Amino acid sequence: MTEKIVLALSGGGANNAIQGMIEEYTSPLRDLGLSVVDVKMESAELQYAVEQIAAGKVAFALTWLGIGQDIPVVLGPDRARNNVWEAFRVPLLKLHGDSPAYFVDRHSDVPRTSVNLYAASEFVHFRRRWLPQAKALTAVVPPMPLAPIERSRIDLATRRKGRLVFLKNGNSPSQLRQLWRDRLPKSVATLLESMTEEIVPIGLRPGPLYVGDRIADFLAARGIQPESTGNLVLFFTAQIDDYLRRVKSQMIAEALLDLPVIIQGNLWEHVNFSGRRAKLLPGQDFESSRRIFSDELGIIDMSPNLDGGPHERVMRGAGSYACVLTNRQGWLTAALGEFEELTFEFNSDSIRAKANEAISNPDRFVDTGVAFGDRFREIYSRQAYANAIVDLAELAALQCSVEKPVIQPFFVWPES
Repeated sequence: MTEKIVLALSGGGANNAIQGMIEEYTSPLRDLGLSVVDVKMESAELQYAVEQIAAGKVAFALTWLGIGQDIPVVLGPDRARNNVWEAFRVPLLKLHGDSPAYFVDRHSDVPRTSVNLYAASEFVHFRRRWLPQAKALTAVVPPMPLAPIERSRIDLATRRKGRLVFLKNGNSPSQLRQLWRDRLPKSVATLLESMTEEIVPIGLRPGPLYVGDRIADFLAARGIQPESTGNLVLFFTAQIDDYLRRVKSQMIAEALLDLPVIIQGNLWEHVNFSGRRAKLLPGQDFESSRRIFSDELGIIDMSPNLDGGPHERVMRGAGSYACVLTNRQGWLTAALGEFEELTFEFNSDSIRAKANEAISNPDRFVDTGVAFGDRFREIYSRQAYANAIVDLAELAALQCSVEKPVIQPFFVWPES
């Protein structure tokens, strides 16, 4: 595989997050010795990528949320347009940080050579049950320390004088409810609001939350067969998942208002910071935010309604040996239970108390962050992640290849 190149596809996105994430998720591949070529969604770079694919020089490609999954190529005397990945049987590995209910088309079997990689088993569960027609190779990608820095570069004295930072864009839950009332039939908006009253309290508790299944139970209790609703379960899941994230982020921000913290992000107009101790700063791009992880007291995180795997900010915190305060999650209890002092429950008192504890004990929490980074690296290595990616790419290449190896005479590969 090292004889061929790996394409890393990136595009736009809030605060350059997509480009930053693709760089971080391909860096371990470079460490393995693979030749990784960055491709932005610009005509000249796309043309170069197509030329390399057509020449048989690409082993596989890695992309975020399916960016570039439908790149066309014109082939044959009839000048027919084809999907370039399918035409030349090149695996496209698609990294997903959100539920398959978000941007559903990005989770589909386009191209047929695609591999869908998810951050946690909850997303795979959702895909298996609520996108049954999707057959592409699917896996959970191993966690790893993101944006790693050398431990020798850590300035502990600077951190101890820093602040806690809630690095998160906001969004108003009440505004979303108003959108439902404005744009949906009254009965459907009422149905959604009833779902929030039943599901959101469950989503604020520790433990896995299978939003699609909860919605199915809700519908079934009202005499509606969930599997008969088609895309409505996907629609309802996206609404409830987004609403719950908004409730959680607003809860954290409001719990921190009277503490000397920084809330950094956009779309916080629905929270009044006037006369409060918390300082609101505009969002930064991925590269600029590195300073926060290296210099501030710590990061306040909230998982995106997941219990089975670490959020990106936790992995970035581990990469920087930074203190990360996050909500209690099953994966952390199972793998890093000795660090549960870094966790809080989703209620205002718990959030405020945990943040205040870190502010009042900077030495202890800064040191705990360093220990967390050490232990995280022991359990989740970047090399293990990179090896998993290469193994999955080779499996996908076998699956989509025209000529299959013959091992025994009694097994004949089905036509695909």
